[in-house]
Amino acid sequence: MGLKREKVLITQRAQQSIKEIFNYIKNRAQSIEKAHHVRNAIIEKCIGLKKFSGYSKEKYLEEFPEDYRSVSLWNYVIIYTATKNEIRVLNVVHSHQHPESRKELD
Repeated sequence: MGLKREKVLITQRAQQSIKEIFNYIKNRAQSIEKAHHVRNAIIEKCIGLKKFSGYSKEKYLEEFPEDYRSVSLWNYVIIYTATKNEIRVLNVVHSHQHPESRKELD
């Protein structure tokens, strides 16, 4: 089990991705309730990284020196880094998007 971090920071890029996911679901499914449910679940998963961040390394970002990690929720991949005191959520992408989209980080 990972260390307990003091805080979780959701970067602007990740916030924008979550907003885009919300709008996509709201418009495609024509359900604001479903969009809220998915958005809230993603945010809760991000916050949950504070207590456990021992998820796998992000395989599409292994070429970079940073220790990028990821966790999945349904069809979404949350990409983040973990330090001793902080989790930094960098992006949230759909798992079926081209792997290059995972490299769009703050």
